[in-house]
Amino acid sequence: MKNYLKVLLIGLLVVMLVLSGCAANDKQAPEPNAKVEDVKADANAVVEAPKAEGPKPVPIDPNLQYVETEFMVKLIKDAKVVSQRTAYNQPHPEWDFVLVDSRPKSKYDEGHIPGAINIPFDEWDKYSNLLPLDKEKPLYFYCGGLACALSPNSANKAQEMGFKNVYNYQEGEPAWKEAGNYLVTTEDYVKGLLTADHINNKEKKPYLILDTRPYVSYFEGHVPNSIPAPDDNFTEKFLPSMPADKNVEIIAYCGGFFCGKSHAVANILTSNGYLNVKVFAGGMPSWSGANLPVFGSKSSGASFDVAAKGTVNRGLTPGEWQAKMTGNYVVLDVRTAGERESGAIKDSLNISSVDIIADPQAIASQLPADKNTPILIHCAAGARAASVIDKVVGLGYQNAFYLNNRIVIDKEGKFSF
Repeated sequence: MKNYLKVLLIGLLVVMLVLSGCAANDKQAPEPNAKVEDVKADANAVVEAPKAEGPKPVPIDPNLQYVETEFMVKLIKDAKVVSQRTAYNQPHPEWDFVLVDSRPKSKYDEGHIPGAINIPFDEWDKYSNLLPLDKEKPLYFYCGGLACALSPNSANKAQEMGFKNVYNYQEGEPAWKEAGNYLVTTEDYVKGLLTADHINNKEKKPYLILDTRPYVSYFEGHVPNSIPAPDDNFTEKFLPSMPADKNVEIIAYCGGFFCGKSHAVANILTSNGYLNVKVFAGGMPSWSGANLPVFGSKSSGASFDVAAKGTVNRGLTPGEWQAKMTGNYVVLDVRTAGERESGAIKDSLNISSVDIIADPQAIASQLPADKNTPILIHCAAGARAASVIDKVVGLGYQNAFYLNNRIVIDKEGKFSF
């Protein structure tokens, strides 16, 4: 049988070569790639069926406007991702557009484009009220890639509601990530990583959670299983110890939506080739607000001074901070001007933490001429105040301290903790 098949195949090949030569219109036929005697046949050979094609892309909808990844990257980069919002499904008050993830909540929680709110298409009627009242405000919808119909369907729904500037980012989350960008995750996803089932399941891949706040803040309270990795010396000290496997999931967090430390670390990681980087944007405020466990000295009830030997512990409790508000002192508010619109302590000095960190010498003239003046620094939750304390002390203000606690200030300037 094998010899028969071999002869048959050789014969067919010869006939094909002859025919191809006859059809060449007297032109010189190209040399064959193989000689006839090199052809072998095997009766046991199995002809493989063509591999099934993957999901087909959703057809272009002529009623929709489309944007591509390059456009989206520039849009988000220019708009900035640090925000004064307090919840994931609150659109960025600083943006003049709204970004909408049309996927189910579980996928949104796992990882979404920074700044996106979640309106699952399957629950459109329940969550479409999250869209802005202004029908002229641009809306950008996305979902799980070219084959995902959720975002174009959502975009059409928005147009039916009367929105005038609706766009579909059909390439979606996969293309955003493939372009070297990080994603944002939520406490609902992070808490799932802490379960015994996840840790003990050998099929589940390892992960790394980084607390990018100042070490004092980490020591007092942090997300379980996280490790300290302050942003101010991350590149020099912590980047060399990051996993060799660039596919490991790395999640960075800090003091909340207003905190840029975790985003800064995420950018460092992605620029160094890490492919699965996420920011837990809600950070400690979202984690604590969800009544999830916090590890650290505060929750343990133990007292321990983490300040270096011989240095002053400048992080104060609310009681200690208020006790210093006597005589001649200055309250330094390092929040943004936008944050202060909701309330600020009377006569407080406002210099944003961004400006102080960028160039302490440039803001020195705004501080008291008498360097013995007590300076009491605060932000919204303590992280930004902790990040600037050394800068202020470095300018010669040895009586500078910061509130290592959340503070709420009303329109009249009254505050509570």
